[in-house]
Formats: sequence, structure tokens, C-alpha cells
Amino acid sequence: MARPLKNLCEVAVIGGGLAGLSAARHAARLGRLVTLFESSGMYGGQVATVDHVDGLPVPGDYSGQDLAIALLEDCRKVGVRVIDAQVDKFDVGERMALTDWEGQTYEPEAVVVASGASLRKLGVPGEEQFTGRGVSRCASCDGGFYRDMDVVVVGGGDAAVHEALVLARMSRTVIMVCRSPLKAQREYINRLDARENVRFVWDSEVVEVLGEMKVSGVRLRNVVSGAESEIAAAGVFPFIGVEPNTAFLPAAMRTASGHMVSSDPRIIAVGAVRPDFGGMAVQAMAEGIDAAQAALLVLRNGA
Repeated sequence: MARPLKNLCEVAVIGGGLAGLSAARHAARLGRLVTLFESSGMYGGQVATVDHVDGLPVPGDYSGQDLAIALLEDCRKVGVRVIDAQVDKFDVGERMALTDWEGQTYEPEAVVVASGASLRKLGVPGEEQFTGRGVSRCASCDGGFYRDMDVVVVGGGDAAVHEALVLARMSRTVIMVCRSPLKAQREYINRLDARENVRFVWDSEVVEVLGEMKVSGVRLRNVVSGAESEIAAAGVFPFIGVEPNTAFLPAAMRTASGHMVSSDPRIIAVGAVRPDFGGMAVQAMAEGIDAAQAALLVLRNGA
């Protein structure tokens, strides 16, 4: 079958988080034909649920959603073709081919994999049953439902501490359940220390989410002693890490942890699909711009 005279998908960007949006915008601004794929409709990725983005090298106060919308609008202005579809298959050979969930095939010359990661689930009884009825992964979205109530945040990284800070402004008590010492940024920890309505349960993990029609609490297990206990709470917010969204990639391009690896210069990984991604918004955006430059170099060299 004859190929079109002009490849309408010179650069494919898989994922509409900050890294993907930044890559698509930069490549399009430099004159390339760019197609951006995003299946969830949640542009900005996980940062879209954050009410304040820290670390941006520009003045002003931005929510994750504000930042994502601004980037998406700019992508469209510079000619990025935005497709609300999931990439189901990625064939890598002399020519690369992407197939979306509607069976449409694209043949990009360079691919930026910015598909991000999904929040890891607790994997305990009651979690799925009470999702949307007390189990949530977005404090800025759902925190208002727990005003003057007790809530549990599970985890000790940046995401968990950030969500605890949001919830502490409206909930009566925020109980942080941590298996180990906090791993969040020092600034976050200092802000958390200043909150009088936050308390900690250390060396513990959630083994069950309790309730009948809605969440009533959690059952905990101390990872040192093995002793179990129960805590009453109206809401549970799990933030115990993420898993990279790489199931569509060939098996040879995925590590045991699911992160992406590739020595092919045509395929550039950015953001949370990389094993050593730092997790900061500004880092994601910078990696996206670097990926666009790498993709353009591939196109120039005809790699």
C-alpha cells in the first residue's frame, strides 16, 4: 500500500500529562506534525488533581488543572492533533506503527512515550467495594465531602503528604498510616508538622477497608509486631506509590517493575514511565521539551 506523500504523524506523543503536553507543544512549535494520544480525558495526568503545583520557575499560583488546560490549549493553537484514544499496540520494526483502540494505525518517525503512571491500589478487601463511597484518590476533588470528619491517608511520600495537607484544611482529623518514616520533601513535612489535626500511625499497613453502605474505618496491621487494630474514619485516601502505564509496549521494552527501557533513538521515554523519574511537575515539563528536541534530531538524521 502506498504511503501518503506527507506523514501526518511525524511525531507521536503517547500521554497527555505535563511531560506529554510539553513534548507535543515544543515539537509542533518547531514545525513538526504532531499527534498526541490521551485515553483518559484527564489532561495533565495526576497533577490535574493537585490544587497547587510547587516548584514552577515562574511567578504565580497554579493548580494542576489550570496548568494542564493552558498547555492543552497551547498545543491546539500550534497545530497538535489531539486524539482522545488509547494506544493498544506498538509495533517496532524498520518502520514503527501505533494502533489505537478503534483500529486506526499511525506510522510516526519518532515516538515520545509519556503515558505516565497510575496510583497503586492497596489490594485489600473493601477497597474496590467502597471506591466512590469513602475510598478516594483526590483530596481536592472529594475532600469537601469529609468536612469536620476523620479521614485516613495511607502512605508517606510527596503525594500522600500533599493530600493530607489538603484534607487537614477541612477534615476534623487526618490520620496518616505509614509503613516507614516519611519520604516526602522537607517543605511538605514542615507544613504537615504545623498542623495540629494530623496524627500518625507508624509501622502499619491497611489490611481491610471497613464499612457497610459506606466506609466506617480501616483495619491495620503493625508490620513489626503483627498486631491488628481498627481506626474509625469516614474516608480513606491511599497514596502508596504508582505503577507505570506501559502495558501497550512490547514486552522487551518493559522491566520487571513495568518501567520502559529502549535503546532505539526513535523512542523516547519521559516522566513516570522511566524508573528514575523524580516526580516533580517542573521535571516532567523539562523532560518533555528535551524529548521533543531528541525527536526532531531523529527526524533530521532520518534514523
